[in-house]
Amino acid sequence: MKQKHDKEKVLQTGLNIFCSKGYNSLGIDEICKSTGMTKGAFYHAFKSKENFPLESISAYGEFTVAYLTSKLSNKSEKAIDRLRELYDSMFQYQPKIKYSGCMINNMMSELGGINRLVGDATATEFTHFIETIEPSVVEAQKDGDLNPNIDSNSMAELLHSTFYGALTRAKGLQDFTKGKETMEILINSLTKYK
Repeated sequence: MKQKHDKEKVLQTGLNIFCSKGYNSLGIDEICKSTGMTKGAFYHAFKSKENFPLESISAYGEFTVAYLTSKLSNKSEKAIDRLRELYDSMFQYQPKIKYSGCMINNMMSELGGINRLVGDATATEFTHFIETIEPSVVEAQKDGDLNPNIDSNSMAELLHSTFYGALTRAKGLQDFTKGKETMEILINSLTKYK
């Protein structure tokens, strides 16, 4: 009798594996062992090892956009405070996930330059993150808390790209202190424009 697999649970397990091990050190056997799938079931569901991370990237992107939206939607706080809290919360979460970083950042760094499909998929998700952050940047600019002379999309890109760099450093150090300091310095520099 064939066992049915919950594709969402398999993708979640895959996300965890990708975050902790990366793509290149991961084989189909390990994915199947971790998810309880046979190789046949895996290939039926995902067609190839290459397609599995593409679906995982999309699932992780949806999860991240939902997280960003929830952190930035509390209108009882000023937008600048929501942005600070967003990045702080993502650093604070790192010890819980053994400093595995962000799957999009990890995949972008590991495969983005050598696998065009992964590069395009991670770039698409990163763009969604910027689009989710940008309204809070616009609001903070209108409040006079962020420099209004910088394009809001460029500023959202600067914030999140800097976060990714600081997150990579936190991963290497197994400590997020420097990363939090970097983000605070950046945000403070963008508020002191007068």
